Amino acid sequence: MSNHIFLIPSFPKSGNTLMRMIISSLFFTKNGFIDLKNIRVDQLENVDYLNLIKEINNNDYYQLDKLSILYKYHLNIKEKSNLNFNEDFGFFKTHHALINFNKFKYINQEFLRGYIYLIRDPRDIVVSWANHVNSSLSDSVEFILNDKSCINWARKKKSVFPKQIKPLLLTSNWENHVLSWTENSLNVPKMIIRYEDLISNKENIILQMINFFKTNFNIEPTNIDIKIKNILKTSDFNYLTEVEKKEGFEERVEGKFFNKGTSNQWKDKLTKDQINKINNRFMLTMKKFNYS
Repeated sequence: MSNHIFLIPSFPKSGNTLMRMIISSLFFTKNGFIDLKNIRVDQLENVDYLNLIKEINNNDYYQLDKLSILYKYHLNIKEKSNLNFNEDFGFFKTHHALINFNKFKYINQEFLRGYIYLIRDPRDIVVSWANHVNSSLSDSVEFILNDKSCINWARKKKSVFPKQIKPLLLTSNWENHVLSWTENSLNVPKMIIRYEDLISNKENIILQMINFFKTNFNIEPTNIDIKIKNILKTSDFNYLTEVEKKEGFEERVEGKFFNKGTSNQWKDKLTKDQINKINNRFMLTMKKFNYS
């Protein structure tokens, strides 16, 4: 086993795509310009990685929409030989909670090089998720409150995995997700970033990230000053909105992918009852991360 996976985990709509763009621009470009068609951080829950299961157990392969079946293979899926890269390690995103199922693990510590976890105010997630999947705010509230919440695995246009099978990615509720990644026994370098800090003080967060990689892995991007300047310019939401309008963005589900990206949208969008539901359920964890 090798520490071949560096993860960018987050609950959905918590800034994962922005972080992937920043990492791609820091480590995989010469000048730091963000390219929506070349984000070099793949989705770990991608149906293309499930094809090996057909060789292991053909019957299970056609039942991978059941969590009890899929969890049996999470570690097989994450073997380096199945993830299609030759470098020492690769960057991957996930929205999966760090939760085991029955006796099966989501991931082994031996697979992990480290991770950067993104956290966002759950009340703003409700607004952003409703826009993302074109649902009501009430349904979006229930999504972040539900212990059993799941979303579908990513599916690329040329995937050969059967379309009728829809494997599920377990997010659980917002608090379970946050605590699973911020309070665990994994002995790997980890960095916790609040989405609100990322958008309000982006340059400082990027500098902290550069220090994180240098300190823990002795890795440092080239042309840092030029890259930061161009990342700040091309990761602006107004800029990304215009690019999406002109070129599209394959990760869009329903509405615009890059909508507003601001904090405290919930104050004008949610009812008092919806706010109270979230506050009462997640009070301690929200206070811990200054969302009270």
